[in-house]
Amino acid sequence: MDDVYRRKIRLGMLVFVGLLVFDLVEYFVGSGMQSGALIPLILLAVPSVWLIIRFYMHIAQLRQKGGH
Repeated sequence: MDDVYRRKIRLGMLVFVGLLVFDLVEYFVGSGMQSGALIPLILLAVPSVWLIIRFYMHIAQLRQKGGH
């Protein structure tokens, strides 16, 4: 395998694991609180949203020459 390909696969797996961890924490916080969980859940969702936008939506590629 090419070294660049290996690094991309590893980064993708790290992002996947990070999203999994954040989602599990959100689940346990949401299911453990009776009320008033909205603010903590929003704060926990921010890193997940950032990971999805940064690594899965490829917005950075739109800024490069050539567009898509």
